[in-house]
Amino acid sequence: MSDRREELLTQIWKEQDRAYSLMYEYDSLPHHYGENILYQSEAHIIHLIGKQPNVTITELAAILGKTLSACSQIVRKLRGKGWVVQTRNVDNNRQINLNLTESGQMVYRDHLEFNLECQKLTFQLLKTFTEEELEYHMLVQQKLNEAYEGDVERSREKFT
Repeated sequence: MSDRREELLTQIWKEQDRAYSLMYEYDSLPHHYGENILYQSEAHIIHLIGKQPNVTITELAAILGKTLSACSQIVRKLRGKGWVVQTRNVDNNRQINLNLTESGQMVYRDHLEFNLECQKLTFQLLKTFTEEELEYHMLVQQKLNEAYEGDVERSREKFT
């Protein structure tokens, strides 16, 4: 491997670490969605319920890659805030469906609006890149994600 290639790969590694740190910090902060304040974990659940009415906690856990217990705790908080309701599925009495209340729908819409604004600002920052450069970045990111998936799998194997 050339010195320049190794230097570039090392810089990519460092930038990925920095991106992870920034995303971790962002996710740990409360965010204003309209008049409401939510943490990202709550916002993700609101978003999924709004996008998929009648979803179950089991389905949420699978989509988010979280435990049933973690999703249940968040749903309990959202119910307490009056944003989510649980109803028994008429076709399967053992299944509980989740839906947003009217105020939950407002939070969902405010969250969508906030995300679109963030996306717009990000796309504006990336406007200097050509489509070809963005395609190359996507290819590199996909390979990095493959590496991360391998790391996750190897770590899971060691603890199961």
